[in-house]
Amino acid sequence: MSRIPVVFLLIIFLLPACFLAREYKQTSFSYTANGQSASMPLIVPRGYVKDERIDTAGVIMHLFHYANGAFLYAAYVSDSTAQLQAINKSLHQPVGGPQGGLVYKGIDENELFYREIRRGPLRFGYRNVPESVELRFDSATNFAALQSRR
Repeated sequence: MSRIPVVFLLIIFLLPACFLAREYKQTSFSYTANGQSASMPLIVPRGYVKDERIDTAGVIMHLFHYANGAFLYAAYVSDSTAQLQAINKSLHQPVGGPQGGLVYKGIDENELFYREIRRGPLRFGYRNVPESVELRFDSATNFAALQSRR
């Protein structure tokens, strides 16, 4: 009789982890800020075809490309005015994120989603994402923004 609750608890805690593992890949984003190395965990929707790291002109970026043209990124920018995505600020006002920072989100002329979360010098975003997988990309950027508070 005492085994039933233990098995039940294992199922409750392991089953969601299995779904998470199936939908996302765990990785990390490493960067240097003020001469100090830093790293943070990321979850990335599975299915990307190219994983690229860019370190140029004050921007350190980890970029994930998908076959349908979508991409997801985590970035450290030393210049707070640097634009990683073309977001028309006269048409789109950011909202405050629940954990701080600014969140830009919208739909482009092709009815594909874009989003960028800005938390100080860190940016997490995506572009060219179809509605069918938008929530996965939102979850990935939300997870990254939460990790940036640590």
